Amino acid sequence: MEVKRDAIRITVFDAFDDAEPVWRHLERDGECYAFQSFGWLKNWYTRIGRHRSVHPCIVSVEDAEENPLMLLPLGIEKRRLGSCLVWLGGTLTDYKAPLVSKDISDKLDRNLFLEIWKKVLAEVPRFDAIVLEDQPEFINKQKNPFMHLECEPHASSAHFTPISGTLDSFLKEKRSSKSRSTERRKFKRLAKHGALEFVIAADEETIDSTLDAMFRQKSESYREMGVTDLFEQSIYRDFFKSMSSQYVGDGFIHLCALKLDEELLATHWGMVHKDRFYIFMPTYARGELARFAPGNLLLHHMFDWCLSNGVQVFDFTVGDEPYKKQWCDDELNLFN
Repeated sequence: MEVKRDAIRITVFDAFDDAEPVWRHLERDGECYAFQSFGWLKNWYTRIGRHRSVHPCIVSVEDAEENPLMLLPLGIEKRRLGSCLVWLGGTLTDYKAPLVSKDISDKLDRNLFLEIWKKVLAEVPRFDAIVLEDQPEFINKQKNPFMHLECEPHASSAHFTPISGTLDSFLKEKRSSKSRSTERRKFKRLAKHGALEFVIAADEETIDSTLDAMFRQKSESYREMGVTDLFEQSIYRDFFKSMSSQYVGDGFIHLCALKLDEELLATHWGMVHKDRFYIFMPTYARGELARFAPGNLLLHHMFDWCLSNGVQVFDFTVGDEPYKKQWCDDELNLFN
């Protein structure tokens, strides 16, 4: 159905709660990634964004019949050289994009999108520059309309793969017999050191202990790489704690670990959203047992969990690490 160009309705919200009804509608019935969910971005803003001088500037775009076409989770951020119009989510959000209707590619051609974007810029508060980064070329099956703007490729891509069948058939499809044999040998040697258990955090005590191990292991990884330790800042620890306490129960946040006796050898914190599992924060303990690849064993357990729980896409998110290409059939290009 053609959209009437002169009847586009644009509404700008400066508070999450005011935007929530149309946001929830598009999150449920439209196309988006977990990073554009209301829960993710509201928690990011509450715990991190407002401390970074970011002010919400959330834009709803509707047609003449008040059907939502897009919701743009934008913000105005004060930076050193001025104020910038940005996507909400900061460094924790791998994919930055609008939420869109399921038929947005049919409804918006380049000219109409540019007309809408011009109207949006006239409605939002004043700013000095536009900085739109980490934008996926596609939003699931829909072309990201922001690709109609002048873009340049992001430094990294994202990688994902469909997942189906049994764990054994999936591993045979993805890995050579030699690789599978090597991994089985490592896992058997690891099992000789104690009782191995795959743990999915559900109660408060397990959530807290798994998060503590995750923070500790990831901080050690940051120090090894010589980069800034995210978890030295309490606002980031608070984000993960808040998301876990709110969303582990309904399955949006998936927190798990590989346990050897009482020691957590590896952990993972990620999301499950619209039948898509997102790898987000994998960690493992350094030490002698690291040579047996406990992180890989935990990954196999996560594959198995996904196959048993109706997950259709396993998303390794942003980064071109070689191990991702061993598992993934598909690549999601990102643009700034």
